[in-house]
Amino acid sequence: MIASEVPLNLYCISCGYNQRGISSAHCPECGQDFIKLPPSPSRLPWLHRRYRGFLRSYWRTVMMVIFRPKDFCDQIDNPITLRDARLFWLLTIAHVFLPLLCALFLIILIPSQPASTLEQVQVFIDEALVLPKDPPVPMGYLVLLGLLVFIIFATGMPSYFCHPATLSIARQNRAIAMSYFAGAPLALMPVVVTFALVAELVARFEDISLSLRAIAAALVIFIFIAWYLRTAGIVVTLSGRRRLPTVLLLTLSWIFLLVLLVMVVPRALWYASTTIRILFSSN
Repeated sequence: MIASEVPLNLYCISCGYNQRGISSAHCPECGQDFIKLPPSPSRLPWLHRRYRGFLRSYWRTVMMVIFRPKDFCDQIDNPITLRDARLFWLLTIAHVFLPLLCALFLIILIPSQPASTLEQVQVFIDEALVLPKDPPVPMGYLVLLGLLVFIIFATGMPSYFCHPATLSIARQNRAIAMSYFAGAPLALMPVVVTFALVAELVARFEDISLSLRAIAAALVIFIFIAWYLRTAGIVVTLSGRRRLPTVLLLTLSWIFLLVLLVMVVPRALWYASTTIRILFSSN
């Protein structure tokens, strides 16, 4: 299929060059043969992962969401399946889960001097919540688990804002699918974990360790701010809802989930584990 035969913008899957008005059967930018790989109306790299490579397409999509949100939202006019979107979402969640779990095991197996980051976080949480020493289940672990559960719910929640009655069913379905890409900034979490782990391993060199921890902290702030801003912007743009009430409701929902899953539930589990230990030790 030649791009000039279709009255829509078509883009080369290999390089993303716009083929509108070009009659050649090859991309003038990269030379891609359109007989073997026809141009596509969508510029969303994730949809072309079979041709461009799985990881390459994933990371190009992450960069699009973070740095080119307008180009991402423009893809609402092109077909996209919920299955494709949820696969991207699951991969993003894995980018949060797996590095943190690996870091947790490494910090436990290779404790550093001075106290490791995990130990410092544990002491901070214990002091903030006025918890006794030597609990049966460290509160830091429960808080980490609650944070991961929060991320799962928080990254799935935007889909509920993307099907107003003012949109056609087809556009609602596309908006719902694209909302699962809003968590893309969280894919940078492995970078944070890498800096934190290196800081643990070189803890004896205090200046270097502190610098690496500062970089990790700055990246965490960037990731969560980017996640919040991109999610709010994508939801408002795709759904066509009023900005202020939509952003306010989304923010309050996230705060409620954060308090529930990171503060209330971990504390309840901690008390339950403490009670069970007391009951069994008394016997």
